[in-house]
Amino acid sequence: MDTDTLREKFIRSEEALSRLADDTKQLVFTRVQDLRGSKDYLETLIKEKEAVDTQITEHEAKISSLQDEINNQANLKDDLVRKQASTAQELEAKKVRVEELQIEKTKKDEDLQTINTKITNIKSEISQKREKIATLTKTNKDLEMKLKTEIDTKEAENNELKNELETLKSDNAVISFLLEESAEDIPEVDILAAVMNLERTTKEQLKETLEGQISPVIITRTLGRMAEKNLLNYDESNDIISFR
Repeated sequence: MDTDTLREKFIRSEEALSRLADDTKQLVFTRVQDLRGSKDYLETLIKEKEAVDTQITEHEAKISSLQDEINNQANLKDDLVRKQASTAQELEAKKVRVEELQIEKTKKDEDLQTINTKITNIKSEISQKREKIATLTKTNKDLEMKLKTEIDTKEAENNELKNELETLKSDNAVISFLLEESAEDIPEVDILAAVMNLERTTKEQLKETLEGQISPVIITRTLGRMAEKNLLNYDESNDIISFR
């Protein structure tokens, strides 16, 4: 296999790894954003439910208060009726008073009707609030199930990506090396690229090729380590360096 082909394969491998890393980062970022958005929506639903519960408690307190008022008004009505009966004998003398009491009674009846209407409206509102709570509860449960499903799916996808990376690493020692150490500023990458370009070289030729990039001391020290990792062949007896 010629040098150009090897370089091309090497470049394609680097590009593929770069795209894979970018896609993986983007996927994780997107999933985290989705989960955060779902979490915020869930917290909003919980707050709405708490607000509705508070409103129901307030309406129930109002109903109790209005019921007491109804009882008071009913007692007052009975009292007015008794007063009307007791003044029957003095009808002529008390006619004006009876008429006044009748007006009061009518007004109280209207007040009672208004209170009854308010109670009916409040009961209807409570019924609607309870239906809303039931809907919110169902939505909450559905969302929890959806979140669990999404989390399980994302974990499966992440595990699949990890398995693919492990397969790439196990299939190619160079790819494994680059995956593990390409994020660091290391001389091995430049040395490996130079050897692949020269195909066969000596340590002196390699030093000349990398002059200004890597110091000769670092090159000498790094060659043995790279040979131990099977990244290249280095025969110290004849000073021949070649790509595997």
